[in-house]
Formats: sequence, structure tokens, C-alpha cells
Amino acid sequence: MRKIFGVLAVLLLALGAAVAADRPLPKADLTMIERTEFNTLDPQRMSYIHDNRVSYAIYETLVRWDIHGDFGILPGLAQTWALSDDGLTHTFHLDPKGAWSNGDPVHASDFVFAWRRAMVPDTAADYSGLFFAIKGAEALFNWRDAQLVQYSERPERERTIAAATALYDETIAQFEKTVGLRAIDDYTLEVTLERPTAYFLDLCAFSPFNPVHPPTIMKFTAFDGPSGRIQQDYQWTKPHNIVCNGVYKPKSWRYKREMYLVRNPYFRDPSIGFADTIRIMPINDPNTSLLAYETGAGDWQTDVTVSYVADMLEQKKRGERDNVHAFSTFGTYFWSFNCRPRLGDGRDNPFADPAVRRAFTMAVNKQEIVDKVKRSGEAPARMLVPPDSIQGFANPKGLPFDPVRAKEELASAGWIDRNGDGVPENEKGEPFPTVSMLYSTGSYHADIALAMGRMWQQHLGITYELDAKELKVYKDMLKKKDYMVARGGWFGDYGDPTTFLELHKTGDGNNDRGYSDPVFDDMLVRAANEVDPEARMRILEEAERYTMEDTLPILPVWHYNYYYMFKPPVDADGNPNPGGVRGISTHPRLVQYLYLLEIVGDDEVVEPAS
Repeated sequence: MRKIFGVLAVLLLALGAAVAADRPLPKADLTMIERTEFNTLDPQRMSYIHDNRVSYAIYETLVRWDIHGDFGILPGLAQTWALSDDGLTHTFHLDPKGAWSNGDPVHASDFVFAWRRAMVPDTAADYSGLFFAIKGAEALFNWRDAQLVQYSERPERERTIAAATALYDETIAQFEKTVGLRAIDDYTLEVTLERPTAYFLDLCAFSPFNPVHPPTIMKFTAFDGPSGRIQQDYQWTKPHNIVCNGVYKPKSWRYKREMYLVRNPYFRDPSIGFADTIRIMPINDPNTSLLAYETGAGDWQTDVTVSYVADMLEQKKRGERDNVHAFSTFGTYFWSFNCRPRLGDGRDNPFADPAVRRAFTMAVNKQEIVDKVKRSGEAPARMLVPPDSIQGFANPKGLPFDPVRAKEELASAGWIDRNGDGVPENEKGEPFPTVSMLYSTGSYHADIALAMGRMWQQHLGITYELDAKELKVYKDMLKKKDYMVARGGWFGDYGDPTTFLELHKTGDGNNDRGYSDPVFDDMLVRAANEVDPEARMRILEEAERYTMEDTLPILPVWHYNYYYMFKPPVDADGNPNPGGVRGISTHPRLVQYLYLLEIVGDDEVVEPAS
């Protein structure tokens, strides 16, 4: 009987712990509604805007942007920095008060460790290419990749954990010998570049350049004998394991339910940050997300994608609501063409021919799409880089809507209606394959796909089908290039045309189209080696013209607006607006620092004029 009571006691304790773990946390000072669940809290593997947003809350970069000003560079963990006369060596001096959320000091070597992670293929970082500005980084990536290939060719008995560990030790030695990144002392970081890079400080403010806590990472790192690769267990990003150095740290992360942030008690400057606690709720369905905001579940909805947002904006114009806001952004909505010779199922890919891609681009009436389908004020796009968004950069004209020329381009690629049935066939008499249009569920993409498909059918005579997938499946198919055409979009990460153009670079982690063109790649190389800023911009202008008028790896549709839901901090009379959100940036770069946000209190009053 004692054993039974003992077992019952253990079970009751376990049940009590489970109930306590699932008990709702206190109401947060700030509650956000996100469009989707976070993908990762590993900064080196981040690429999505909502991941980056939380990254800036829980990690601190060397420098940060002036998001309420001109987007210039402000001190972060690095309080001062200097650049050598030849423009190649940056020296950063870190605030010695910087600390990890477990109390450990943040050292310059932590940046070395973090950035090195992004320089090796094992981490599978989308932004590895950004680190290639650092001397020797690209060579290290290629060296490691070649070593792993050679390793895989060894006899099976030689591919052991010990051998994989030894190979990694060789990689560290190669890094220390060849890469221009080192900690001079605990609080001094020296970075030597391959060539002068005008936007390098801008990169240092971007989330993949965040530091990570080496002991935590190594605790969850192992070596895989058969492949030789580093195996990283991403359990280190769970709240009970993660160690971060930002204003906040995660207290709870319940998948598809909420993330709850609390202050990092060891953050170097306790005066930074208005909210003590932040709740972030991911709600994938646009209508449910909006309803949650409208019924008071959140203070700020970060991405409004309901089909009737245009109607809401009209209500705002009429003075019927004040909580929907549209901002022009540093981004472009497009559809990707699979540019590889064969499709995922092994069939010949008609979109491997640039003439076909030009035909499909010119058969789309983008003005009609933004006016009649999207209906929320976006500007139609003929190029990838948003116009007038980068000082000194002039956009090309791009391709117009021209159904006649579109049909001529398709015919030049060998696709002609040879039997009079209205469908183009190739020389073998085979009809143009049904165009499968891949997109993620839960937004307006289905409407856009349907409109474009009908235009292609009308002007080119092709057939089409819609292929809607849940977001995770969609992203997986995109990375594997298992599609014909697929919806896409991009927001620039730094203030230079290459933040967009490198999407087309051969082998880039974000080149989901499989596009590879030596002419284009050579332009990027020439631009990278050009020391004259004006001459460099002319090269990049030609690179965009080439991809937007000749080869078309993507079909740009519009330049994004972004839509937030929040109550403004002041009312129509300029008085404090209780419940309003103060501190949201309107800059097109679309970066928000959560520690700058605060809710206007009920007790705030306007001081009488003197």
C-alpha cells in the first residue's frame, strides 16, 4: 500500500508541475500579435522579418540603427569603433558592462565564435554570404566544403566521430590562420575586410551578426562521424537553455501559442527598455489575427494581411477608425521562376529559357492586379530594388505589360500553337505543361495566383493550376526548388543594392530559383572590386537591368506596403491617447526595436501651455 501511495504522490507531483508549467503568465506590459510562428532563435540562421524582430530584443549587436532618424549607425555593445586609413580594418571597443543572461561577461571572442559559425557550411546559414566581406571568410567556407566532400569519400571505417572532430580542429586552425577576424583582448574586436565595404557597419547591426554564448552552443554540439559535419541540437534555443545578451530573454515559448519575454537582469544598461514584459502571440489566419486585435487581445498587430485591408484604410480616411496604418517599405513582392534545367520530378523545365520567363512577365498586367485584386495602394513593380530607396542608384525601366510581345517571346523559345487549339506546343508537338503555381496558405497569394494564371491563359494560351501549401511545407519545397513558379518576396537588409541583387547570385542561400548566370555573377564581382562609389553603382544598375529586362529570374509584381494595427500614441487633437503604442518606427527599412515601445498610460496628461 505504501508503494501505491508513493507512486500516486510522484504522479501528483508530476501533474502539479505540468499544470504549473501551463499556467497562464501574467498580463504583459506589451502584447504583440505576429502573423506566424517563429522559425528559430538562432541568430546566425535567421532570415525572416519576424525572427529578426525578436532577435533585436534578446540579442545586442555591435551597433544599431537610428530607426527613428536617418537610419544611421548608433553605438550598441560597441561603444566606439575606428576604421583604418585603407578602409579595410574595423576595430570595435565593447562596453565591458555587457553581460549574458546567466551573468557571464560578453567578450569579443563571443563575436568571433558566432561569426565563424556563419562562415562554415555546417550551420546552413542563409546569410553566410554577408560574412564573405571579411577577409578569408569565403575561402574558409569553400575550404570546409571541399574538406567535407573529401571526407565523405573516405572508407566507412575511417569516418568516425574522432575523425570528424579532428577535421573540425583543422577548420579552426585554418580559420585562425586565414580569416581577418580576431579578439585583440576581451573587449576589442578587430575585423579585416577583403576590400573596402561601405555598408559593413550596416551589416554589423543585422541580426545574423549577433553574438552567441559559446559554452551553451558547444553543450548542444556534436560531431557526426559518417558526414564529418558539426551537428547542432537546436534545443539550445529553448527558454530553459538559451543564454542571450539583449534587453530581454525568453521566459516561455509555447509553440503556436505564445512567446513571453522578460527583462534580462544582467543587461548592461537597465535604463534601456520601457516594457518589463512582452507577450508575442502567433496567429496564422489573417482574419482570426485581426479579430484578436480588434477584441483587445493585443496592443500591436505586426502584419495585417486580410483581403479587406483596403476597406479598412478607406474607413481611416473617413475618420471611422484610427488604428490601421500603411507604410511604404524596403521590399518587393514577386513570383519566382524555377530556373534549373529540370523540375523536381525530372521533367524538362520550360522556365529554364529566359525567353519563356520574359513572356510570362510581359503577360501580367500588374496595374490591374494592384488596383483590382490587392486594392491597398501598392505601386506596381518592374524591378526588384524599390525605386528611389537607395541614394545614388537609378532603377532600370523593366519590362512592360505587352501581350503581343509576350507571345512573340514565347514563340522565340519554340512554343507555338501548331495545331490551332489555342495551346502552344514545342517542336515535338507537346503542349506547354500545365503551370503549377506554389504559394503558402493563409493570405492573399491565392487571389494573386488566380489573377496571374488567368492572364497567362488569356494571353499565352497555357493552362495553370494552384498549389497551396502550409507555410512550412511551402518553404521546404522552395528550398528544394520543387516547383515551377512560386510566390516570393524580399525586404532589404542593408542600405545597398546588393541586399536585393545578391538573391540572384549563384549559390546564395536565398537564391531559391536556382538561377545561375556567369554574366550576372561577373557584374557582382566587378562591383565588389570597384573602389569608386559612382562607378560601382553604375555596374549594379546594369546588373539589375540585366536581370529585370533580359533574364528575369523573378516576376516582380508590386513594391510592398506594410500594414500595422495599433492605436496611435496621440489622438486627433494631439493629446496622449491611453492604450496607444509609442515608439513604432515608420522608416521603410521596417526595423522595430521592441525595447523602444511603450503603451500610453491612462494617467498621462497634457501640460497646460505656459
